[in-house]
Amino acid sequence: MKRRPPPAPDAPRRPPWLLLVPLLLAAAAYARVLPGEFMFDDSRAIERNLALKDLGGYLGAHFLPDLLHGGRPVADLLFALDYAVGRLDPLPFHASGIAVHLLATVLAFLLVRELLRLAGAARAEGVALAAAGLFALHPMQTQAVSYLIQLAETLSSAGYLGTLLLLLRAERRGWNRAGAGWAALAWLAYLLALGAKTIAVTLPVAWLLLAAVVPGAAGRDRLLRWRQRLLLAVPFVALDALFAASTLAGIEGHTDAGFSVPGITPWTYLLSQSRVIVTYLRLLLWPSGQNVDWDFPAARSLAEPSVLLASALLLLLLGAAAWVGIRARGREGPDAAAARAGAFGVLWFFLLLSPTSSVVPLADLVMEHRVYLASLGLFAAAALGVERLLARVPGDRARRAAPALAGAAWLALAGATWHRNAVWETRLALWGDAAANSPHKARVHLGLGYALRERGRYGEAIAEYHRGLADVGGNADLEVQLLRNLGSALIYSQRLDEADAVLRRAAAIDPRSVDVLVNLGVVAQRRGDMAGAEAWARQVIALQPGQGDALQLLGIAALQRGDYAGGAALLERAVRADPDEGVRLVNLGVAYEQLGRPADACAAWREALRRRLDAAQRARTASRLAARGCGPPP
Repeated sequence: MKRRPPPAPDAPRRPPWLLLVPLLLAAAAYARVLPGEFMFDDSRAIERNLALKDLGGYLGAHFLPDLLHGGRPVADLLFALDYAVGRLDPLPFHASGIAVHLLATVLAFLLVRELLRLAGAARAEGVALAAAGLFALHPMQTQAVSYLIQLAETLSSAGYLGTLLLLLRAERRGWNRAGAGWAALAWLAYLLALGAKTIAVTLPVAWLLLAAVVPGAAGRDRLLRWRQRLLLAVPFVALDALFAASTLAGIEGHTDAGFSVPGITPWTYLLSQSRVIVTYLRLLLWPSGQNVDWDFPAARSLAEPSVLLASALLLLLLGAAAWVGIRARGREGPDAAAARAGAFGVLWFFLLLSPTSSVVPLADLVMEHRVYLASLGLFAAAALGVERLLARVPGDRARRAAPALAGAAWLALAGATWHRNAVWETRLALWGDAAANSPHKARVHLGLGYALRERGRYGEAIAEYHRGLADVGGNADLEVQLLRNLGSALIYSQRLDEADAVLRRAAAIDPRSVDVLVNLGVVAQRRGDMAGAEAWARQVIALQPGQGDALQLLGIAALQRGDYAGGAALLERAVRADPDEGVRLVNLGVAYEQLGRPADACAAWREALRRRLDAAQRARTASRLAARGCGPPP
């Protein structure tokens, strides 16, 4: 049985409780987003994701199939738990996201400290503390933490860090039953990390690279031999291959990810990512000009000067890291240890970006959340560099300067993160900021138009949709979305003829768009053409049985014919299709009132006020409660 050697000396040690300082600063910097609205893809992934609204049903019918077919069931399960706590109140969702980020920070501290101890680096505790603080507080992390759908990114990252810690524990325990137990726990943690998001596929390579680059002589003696390590890696590589294959199969034919993205080949994507990664490096160095939706042109040729310069810079950085790591291998002392660990940090950055910034095209060339865990490597390398510089300062001045430097950096970053989080409080703030940074990107105008429409600023919303249509280019999917939302805004503005023309134009592009057909039914209903409204609704039902908006249209048509029982039955089905749509409960209450069921009508209207309603609908429903003697609003 392999004897576990004593831990490497680490002098001087800093109390781990000092980690509370950046954790508390991070909690304060992110507190302003706790009541923040659902953003961007949150609507699709959370607000209108019916599977998440039944926790038991999700576990029974969706979790395992999603896990086996490249989904994100671990993140979705946490969303389902948040929904069970507060329905569509954003606070539990944001609280979960912040909690996962704080957990990832703790795990980042533990992993960096462990790596530095394996390397034999000086002041491992303090350097790990500084790196974890940078990871917790840098404003580049805001998109991963404050954008709710990116819980998948932070959860997968926490699982990634936890898996590496468990693997190192297994190696220290040795090739025996205890080591096998820790390795089994690591495999389960890796399964959960992949089940949150398949960005974790690089973990086996990261683990083997760590073992090859980081340890000094004493560190190598505390770990497994290479033959044993490679055998231990087999089940992790097998799991990796399964998830990578299922993910690639799942995105086959998609226009937003994979090898079917229009206008982007693996080669042009790789060229583009050279400039993108340089942009990430700039933002990590100086986080000015952040943007939720970058208007970043794709590269077309290696001969482009910007591509050549970016590629040269990245190759130089990679080459320097490899040279430093190789040169320091086999050497002892704090400088060599810092060189090995710093080189690994740089290689970690490139390795963890490889799933999203190499040859598998993604329609969005730049997304700041992709740097979330990759940034830890650079933060660790930077902290090591500063520590080595301070070590050359004579006397004890360096010992006094290090905490002051770390504290100043943390405070500055906490302030920048708090400031950046202002855009994540409301959709209007987010898309207003994006429009200032990407004024000619059609999707930005789609988002800003939606935010304006939600606030009843229909004229401004209509103008934004027209700006988006002017910039849409040949993107048919986005054109349909803009036309659909433009038609909806025109309906709200009572410009029904214009709305009908716009929506028919959208239907000509995509005759199977359920949202477009529903809005055409609404136009017919508003015109008093209930036969037309029913016809559109039945087209929707033929495409998507049980679609709630279409059932509501059919229910309203039944009520107007005097078929109150039939209308109530259809509206009850519409409510069951999505219980958070308050307007369906309002209409159901009207049906109950017509059936002579005033208590049920009052109950439906009271429940509607707890669900999603715009300001005008909420005011009308509250007035209805008062007029019918239902008591005060809830």
